[in-house]
Amino acid sequence: MDVLRSLELGVVAAVAAVLGSMLGLGGGVFLVPIFTLFFGVDQKLAIGASAVAVVTNSVVGSSVHLRSRFTNLRLAMLLQVTTASGAVVGALIAVWADPRAINAVFGIALVYAAASMAVRRRANAADAAAPDPHRLGAAFDDPATRQTVRYVPRRVPLGLGISGLAGTLSGMLGIGGGVILVPAMNLLMGIPVKAAAGTSSFMVGITAVATAFVFYAEGKIDATVVVPAMVGVFLGGQYGSRLTRRVQTQNLVVVFVLILLYLGVSLLLKAVGITLPGQR
Repeated sequence: MDVLRSLELGVVAAVAAVLGSMLGLGGGVFLVPIFTLFFGVDQKLAIGASAVAVVTNSVVGSSVHLRSRFTNLRLAMLLQVTTASGAVVGALIAVWADPRAINAVFGIALVYAAASMAVRRRANAADAAAPDPHRLGAAFDDPATRQTVRYVPRRVPLGLGISGLAGTLSGMLGIGGGVILVPAMNLLMGIPVKAAAGTSSFMVGITAVATAFVFYAEGKIDATVVVPAMVGVFLGGQYGSRLTRRVQTQNLVVVFVLILLYLGVSLLLKAVGITLPGQR
C-alpha cells in the first residue's frame, strides 16, 4: 500500500471518528462502508480494522465524555453484560459469512439508523422524577444550553435485550454497536441524546475488543489498513468528542441521516450485484 493511499484511509478514518464520536456511534458505521465501497478494501479486513479503530475512538472519546459527565457508568456496565456476549457471537458469524449477506445486514442497519435518528429528534427525555429502582438516574450540565439535564432510564430489561442485539450486530460489522444503542437508549429508555452518546461511546470500545480479538485469531487484521485507521480515528475522536459539548447535536441529524441513507442503500445494492458510479 503506497503512502498516498495510507494518507487517504487515515483522513477518511478521522472524518468517520468525528462523526461517530459526536453521536456515540463509534466511527465504524461510516468507516467500513467507505473503505469497502470507495477504496476496494476486502470487507472482512475492513471490519477487523474498524473494530480496532473503534477501540481507539472509544478510549479517546470516552475520556472527554466522562469529564463532561455525559457517560452513565452504572448503566453502561449493566448493558455491557449482554452487549459483549453478543459481540463474540456476531464476530464468529462474520468470519464465515458470505460478504453479500454482510452487505445486506449492514445496509439494513444503516437505513434503520438513519430512520431512527430522524425520529429521535422529537424524542423526549425520561421524567427526572420517575421511580429509580435500579439507581441508574444521573444528571449532567449541557454547555450548549447551559442547563442541568436530569433523567432516569426506563424499560431497563428491554434495554438489556436490545444491547445483546447491538452486540451481535457489532461483532458482525465491526461498528461497535452504537448504531443500535444510541437510538434505543434515547427512544426506548428516555435517555437524552448526549448522555446516550457518552454512554454508548464508553460501551462500544469494550464491545469492539471482543470483535477485534476474534478477527485477529482468524487472521483478518491487516496492519496496512489498521494503522492508518487507528491514527485517523485517534485524531478525529478527540475533536469530535469535544465538539459534542458545543454543538446542538440535533442540528447535525439531517446531515448524518443523508450520509447513512446513501451508504446503506449503496450496500444493499452491492449485495445484489449493483455498484454505483465511483464505487468499487
